[in-house]
Amino acid sequence: MSIVWLASYPKSGNTWLRAVLTNYLRDDGEPASINALVGRPVAIGRETFSEIVGLDSSDLAPEEILRYRPLFHELLARELAELPAGGYRRPTQSTGAPSRERVPAFVKVHDAYLHVGDGAALFPKVATSGVVYLVRNPLDVAVSYAHHRQKSIDDTMRWMNEPAAAEGEVAGGIHTQLPQPLTTWSGHVASWLDQEELPVHVARYEDLLADPMAGFGAILRFAGLDRDGTHPEVPGRPSASARLARAVGQAAFSRLRAEEEDVGFSEKQPTAPSFFRAGVAGSWRTALAPSQVQALVDAHGPVMARLGYLREAEAFLAGDALVPPPDGQVEPAHGALLHAAPDCLAPEHSERALAGGTANPA
Repeated sequence: MSIVWLASYPKSGNTWLRAVLTNYLRDDGEPASINALVGRPVAIGRETFSEIVGLDSSDLAPEEILRYRPLFHELLARELAELPAGGYRRPTQSTGAPSRERVPAFVKVHDAYLHVGDGAALFPKVATSGVVYLVRNPLDVAVSYAHHRQKSIDDTMRWMNEPAAAEGEVAGGIHTQLPQPLTTWSGHVASWLDQEELPVHVARYEDLLADPMAGFGAILRFAGLDRDGTHPEVPGRPSASARLARAVGQAAFSRLRAEEEDVGFSEKQPTAPSFFRAGVAGSWRTALAPSQVQALVDAHGPVMARLGYLREAEAFLAGDALVPPPDGQVEPAHGALLHAAPDCLAPEHSERALAGGTANPA
């Protein structure tokens, strides 16, 4: 069993995706704990790296760690394959016994897709079943990421434009996480969408908010879960659509935020007041000054256009009251948004999607 990477630039909705997946897989009456979500960021933990690779990461420079990470990911995939159902078993409603259905080994990552050392891919094909790439309007990312980093929006915008940007690095110390190269926001997006080695399903955060059943349903099918959209009729077991609807409700932002306030969230930055902030699209309209919107458009306009974000930003700058495009509609893409999936994944992704044409990235 190989890994389905849940990849995204920070603050693009990755944790919400994991919450929906966890509740879908659990399929019981109680919401999953936010501190026990599938797709844990095990690929960035120094302790996990040291244990699996057999080297103390604190003895290695960041560039040395990066050279070892392709091997680490291969070994991690092997280790996850030895766990039952990729490390997660889903109870059935009728008996409470664990299901034998194969569940992908989901793993969250924020790295850009890079080649390191002697040219090895940071995320090797041999360790990968597929990639769900979650993307969000960079105007909203700037607002949410500034809150997460506890930095100003202007400082965060500079960070989003920094080719050498990396998560998990601390000046003069050692972070508990491995260094994760981000590059710029545009560079991060292009690194995943333009590579041709791994199958990628692109989901826009805004589309998931607008139609979660369609968006998350497509992700489930891509990952090989309920690829026909339904389970065979089993007494006492709800349909796939009913389970997904319940999972989406159990992963509502209001509930996630309330649980964080009650028990805390282990993945929150120590300096941030909270992890779950708003969970909405379009907050940039009141949070950003026109000069800040213009600066982000100047830096990332081509990729924003590719993903359907530019038109609204340009209308805002022009003072027009342009409403966002209809749900699921985007501007013409500069290249394919989806790459073909291997046979083990959903059959509808078996052909390269609309190279150079219009695509629905969710």
